[in-house]
Amino acid sequence: MKVSIQSKILLLSLSCTLISTLSLGILSTIFISRTTQRNSMQYMNDQASAEAAKLNYMFESHEKYMMAAAAGVLSQIKEDSTFLTDETKLHTNIEGIQERLHSTIYNLSGTKSVYVRFNPQIVDSNEGILLVRANPDDQFKPYKLTNILQFSPTDMEHVGWYYKPILSGSPIWLPPYYNKNYNSYIISYVIPMFLNNKEIGVAGIDIDFELLSKQLSQVRIMTSGFAFLEDNEGLVVYHPTLPAGLTFKPEDDQVKLTYPLQNGMKLIMVVPTVEINAQRDKHIKQSIIFILLLLCFTTAISIFFSRTITKSLKKLTAEAKKMITGDMNADFNINQNDEIGDLAKSFTAAKFHITQYMKQMQGLAFQDSLTGVRNKMAYDNYLSDLDQRIQTNDIKSYAIVVLDLNNLKEINDTYGHENGNEYLINSCKLICQVFTHSPIFRIGGDEFIAILTGEDLKQSHNLLKKLREGMVATKNAAFPWKHISIAYGIEIAESAKDTTIAETFNKADKNMYKNKRAIKLAEQGQPAQDEKPR
Repeated sequence: MKVSIQSKILLLSLSCTLISTLSLGILSTIFISRTTQRNSMQYMNDQASAEAAKLNYMFESHEKYMMAAAAGVLSQIKEDSTFLTDETKLHTNIEGIQERLHSTIYNLSGTKSVYVRFNPQIVDSNEGILLVRANPDDQFKPYKLTNILQFSPTDMEHVGWYYKPILSGSPIWLPPYYNKNYNSYIISYVIPMFLNNKEIGVAGIDIDFELLSKQLSQVRIMTSGFAFLEDNEGLVVYHPTLPAGLTFKPEDDQVKLTYPLQNGMKLIMVVPTVEINAQRDKHIKQSIIFILLLLCFTTAISIFFSRTITKSLKKLTAEAKKMITGDMNADFNINQNDEIGDLAKSFTAAKFHITQYMKQMQGLAFQDSLTGVRNKMAYDNYLSDLDQRIQTNDIKSYAIVVLDLNNLKEINDTYGHENGNEYLINSCKLICQVFTHSPIFRIGGDEFIAILTGEDLKQSHNLLKKLREGMVATKNAAFPWKHISIAYGIEIAESAKDTTIAETFNKADKNMYKNKRAIKLAEQGQPAQDEKPR
């Protein structure tokens, strides 16, 4: 069965359009998927980090406040040896401390109570300070003191706030507990006070855990993500739905983020995976719709073009085949003031963008990611081009400079790879500053190549002198990785056609090793001479 050229052109056009569009769709979908998911995760991390920072700021503020208060009390006791023994002075001093606490406690948010209690073996067990507020907006008022001696030291709900810090011997955050003295669920930060290894008492501050839980219950990440608290053993302290003391295990369709807090607890953020992927799915759906519309549109155009003059279509088809096979010399210059002319312009634009993209990708492939100069792949490609230019007499003479960084391994082993990388970057900067008009390649971990032609070739002796001066200028650098030491070797091919590039390189490499040995001898105190270009 004979197939018309018009049908063949239509089939080819549709095939090319389908392949190109589907490729674009797949690539764009992958890109959109990764980008949107990464953005969603970053958003989630940022929000979770911000909530953790708020809590840590609250805990840190309470710590600093209590440290200052405890230091003030201990300072008074040190200055007055009768502080605790003189009953009149004790009452006066307690009133003064209470007044200071009362006037400064309003600087903190979320505080339930603040207290200073003294060793009941030294003073009356009812002596001390306890300021409590019933609600967050109420004023702090003196509260009836607990008789410490009436309860067992193991009674956490009544006197744990006193005995645990004393036994610990250092400031301590107590895990959330129910305080039966004034019937509130709290978190306590308590500082034990000792003077000359003698137990004086404690100074502490309580945070309203119910208020804290209420704040966390209002945290929403994305649509239904929530926050809760765990203790340092991984047990739930607060959860919107689970009781305290259980272990939370995220479902397969949930993402869990953990942030350590100042008081030893952990802030946990949980978000359904479907919400993290929601934005991605939305963009993918839009992308698919766009690709389908693009397919429909290009198909309609292809059908229309197939009914026009076949000569122009044949040319377009032939040129399109070139571009598909990677030949960017395809020519779509058809000067027709009609749809075929527009299609030719579209192909030209597509060719331009693909060419630009290929150049961009080639640039990334040929670039060393650490130093920014050209890499080994670019070097091999350049040598191929250099050889062609030599054969066509475009290049009649050139020089190869082999540069090898000294002491890189010692810097890596002694000061770490980060400083080793900085040493590589600093050395590369000096090389680039010297050989400004010549291509520089990093062909190994510590080995660089410079190809000199033109003016740089004429000035090779001066450039190497400039390189040596640059190294000398770093000799007294404060850090070893800023002290640049480079062994170099140069070989000039006066008549490029009379020798191979490989031979020129080998000679330059040998000269470099001579220079490296000379540098080592100089470092050992033996006289050494600089290698001069031949």
